[in-house]
Amino acid sequence: MSVLTTIFGLLAGLVLMASMIPHQVRYIRWVSLGAGLLGVAYFALAKGVSAELAFSAAYVIVNIARLTELRRRARGGVMTREEHELFDHVMQIEEPSQQSRLRDLMLWEDVKVGSQLISQGQADPPLIYIASGRAEIERDLAIVSECGAGEFLGEMSHVSGERASATVTVTQDMRMARLDRDALGQLARSLPEIGKALDRAFNRSLAVKVLRMNESSR
Repeated sequence: MSVLTTIFGLLAGLVLMASMIPHQVRYIRWVSLGAGLLGVAYFALAKGVSAELAFSAAYVIVNIARLTELRRRARGGVMTREEHELFDHVMQIEEPSQQSRLRDLMLWEDVKVGSQLISQGQADPPLIYIASGRAEIERDLAIVSECGAGEFLGEMSHVSGERASATVTVTQDMRMARLDRDALGQLARSLPEIGKALDRAFNRSLAVKVLRMNESSR
């Protein structure tokens, strides 16, 4: 067996193991496709026409077909850059049909500096995702923290049902989305995978805020 054949075999195995690392289906498919192509090269060099080569080729074809389907379904509705960032990286929701249902629950707005988004003690404060811009968080007339792109506002009240614990005021022109809290709760209950994705996104947002508040209090 030649050195090149051995290299292809080792790379195929490594890339196949690497396909277990990504969380998003599309990335898993791309890595798996790479492993399949390396497998085809390995078996073509090592054994020529064989059952192993046929299985590797079939594996490649299946992954290409699935990637094509994902691409076609994603193009079924044109999404903005902000929506892609929210679904792909913040919520990590890959399924186009689930993305579409979430889009129906969102209202995008451009908000100017000085706008107050949430008031301390407010009942049922809005649930907001920040795509760009910044805001300061004030509690009991003292500024305790700030928040920015990729974070949520009102997520704690959404989860706990309590009143808003702080006032939030825009300090840098903001692009944001308001999410329908009630409809979102119903969707999360009917589709547990969306509920889990939301929980993860909210937890990350809260963790960032807590860490920032701890650092500012030192």
